[in-house]
Amino acid sequence: MSKTTKQDTRKLQALPVQMKYTMLMTLSAGVMGLIMIFVMAFFIQRNYTIFMGDELGVSAQVVEIVRSEQRTLEITLFFLFITSVLITFGFSFFVTRRLVGPMVALQRHLWLFTQGDYSHDFRLRKNDEFKELEILVNELRKTQLNRSA
Repeated sequence: MSKTTKQDTRKLQALPVQMKYTMLMTLSAGVMGLIMIFVMAFFIQRNYTIFMGDELGVSAQVVEIVRSEQRTLEITLFFLFITSVLITFGFSFFVTRRLVGPMVALQRHLWLFTQGDYSHDFRLRKNDEFKELEILVNELRKTQLNRSA
């Protein structure tokens, strides 16, 4: 592995867990969206080319309307792609927040424990997953407080 590749990998590892998985989910949805859009654009282009190939029976005004419609469809597909990527990013960020939040809170609380600070209760947000961690960490805290007393 080259030096720049190792540095790029480290940069990705330095990202917060939530952003890594949000970006991964967004990237996978974006790739699938691009594939679908390219397929649609191919068929749109092909159909318009077939229609325009018969220019003998098509007036200049119809040709201009068809070309304008083709550009409109291509622009619309582009904006649909951008919109879908943004919506996927927002949804992924929201979902991973509920999963990653408890891990970050637990990490922060365990760091306090390593510093010998058992004075804080461990609390998760109301809608977070892994609520059973709250009970376990607080039991650990109580056990440590009883030992030190």
